[in-house]
Amino acid sequence: MQAAKQKIADLLKKTIGLNVTSFSDANFQRALGTRMKALRLDDCTDYFNQLSLSLAELRRLVEEVVVPETWFFRDLEPFVFLTDYISKSKKELSNITFRILSLPCSTGEEPYSIAMTLMQAGLKPSEYHIDAVDISGQALAVAREGVYKKNSFRTTDLTFRDNYFHKVGDEFVIQKMIREKVHFFQGNMLQPAFMESLGQYDVVFCRNVLIYFNKEAQYQVIESISNLLRAQGLLFTGHSEASLFIETRFQPVSHSMAFSFYKRHVEQGKTVRQRSFKSSTPADRPPVPASLSFRRPKPTPDSQSPVRPQQPEPDEYEVVRQLADKGQLEEAASRCETYLRLNDHSAKWYCLLGIIRDNQGNQEEAMKLLRNAVYLAPGNVESLIQLSLLTERAGDPERAATYKKRVQRIKEEGNLQ
Repeated sequence: MQAAKQKIADLLKKTIGLNVTSFSDANFQRALGTRMKALRLDDCTDYFNQLSLSLAELRRLVEEVVVPETWFFRDLEPFVFLTDYISKSKKELSNITFRILSLPCSTGEEPYSIAMTLMQAGLKPSEYHIDAVDISGQALAVAREGVYKKNSFRTTDLTFRDNYFHKVGDEFVIQKMIREKVHFFQGNMLQPAFMESLGQYDVVFCRNVLIYFNKEAQYQVIESISNLLRAQGLLFTGHSEASLFIETRFQPVSHSMAFSFYKRHVEQGKTVRQRSFKSSTPADRPPVPASLSFRRPKPTPDSQSPVRPQQPEPDEYEVVRQLADKGQLEEAASRCETYLRLNDHSAKWYCLLGIIRDNQGNQEEAMKLLRNAVYLAPGNVESLIQLSLLTERAGDPERAATYKKRVQRIKEEGNLQ
């Protein structure tokens, strides 16, 4: 049973780059159970044999494993910065139609949020074109229909819902003028021919998907995105994926919590380096445009102390990391603090908490935590990289350069921790 299950995981990794270990085992087991029950199979080996011969069944399994988790205006700052970017670019390129890609688009909340953002920024429908791609046919069916329930609206300010939706029973139907501005396609971002067929874009949203890919797939997607973007084009990524683009042909944007990058005009080498979960949040956010008034307030810390566990779970670090990936920063921070209070101090836990604090906008505390990590493990490259980003944003390029030199020296000596 276990061997067959591992073969299925390896098949998903090989065909679509999906790293099954990034999902909970319970979710993977549920997906397998659903498909095996549908085929009336009791043996996992029999299911693997059928899966190996059927592309259609592979797609059905992917549909079960990849559960969409999205909502309108998820993380507001990317849309705030998009408004500023489009407004400035429009003045310089008044005759150009902006091409924007949402990849993957899931059930459509993100590309529709982009369309509403551009409309509120004053662009005419003829001035922009939005493509949206996903591997899931089920998700695309929902997106094309444009009908959503309450769970898709999680921001505090729902002015956009009042302006661009009409309510039917307990559902909300998006206006036709918004739905018609988004063009949906089914495709696999790991198929080079498909990616090349899309053409080039001024802006690409590729958020919260690379964390589920293996390293080879991450490398391939980064290369494809670089080819999709025009020179000086703009990329938006997830907060836990931003570090994958450090030291690549992408330049971080100076807008806090936007997690965005410009494609460098002059490419610096062909090798795209890869990194695991880390995040960078450029500082000095410009004023919020009046057209995006639906700002979500910062969450307030829970006043109650976290429950004191008798013994931390062996996979607690991975659980907390995934909470951070999903944007549940307060809970992730609380569990980090609980672990550090109950156990021996650990460099990787200090590093993780430092990244979370940076994402929450507390750069000063983030620096302290990351320095603690480096004190405990001088070869902790992840903490040093984050410190170089923070000090550079704080206006101290000399210290940032020092951290970068330490990273380079550690890599050359092979003393990574």
